[in-house]
Amino acid sequence: MAGYKDGQDLLLGFMEDSEFLALGHSTGCKISRSSETGERVTKENSAGKFKEKYVKSLSVSISADGFVYDYATADERGLPKLRRIWKDAIPVKLRWHERGSTQKYEEGMFIITSLEDDAQAGDDRKYSVTFENSGPVTDEEDSGSGSGSGLDT
Repeated sequence: MAGYKDGQDLLLGFMEDSEFLALGHSTGCKISRSSETGERVTKENSAGKFKEKYVKSLSVSISADGFVYDYATADERGLPKLRRIWKDAIPVKLRWHERGSTQKYEEGMFIITSLEDDAQAGDDRKYSVTFENSGPVTDEEDSGSGSGSGLDT
């Protein structure tokens, strides 16, 4: 019998060279897939009441949030890294997969479209980031050859 999946098992991270760096101290991740559609009307079906739709393009947006922390790995996985990526205004390769048994993952180039630093008095400081794809998002499978997918994370 199949069980429910736990939200904490979805890992999002950066790919640098062939190394997977999970987004640091992440508390949530949401991956949204959407389609831009168009309508096609021909003389044959224009007398009908239903329109024929087709997909013009596909897009993926990812929103994530987490805690701001202050030690060495923050520069490579946390808010300081996200700020650098945003300021550089260049795409970054992201990868996401389930922790543990699966060897399948998705990845693609993404740009940061929103970065928030939330620091309320008396509360933990948090960040929120939104990425949108810049090019194709592909389904991949780890060959098990040490390709750095981070599947052992």
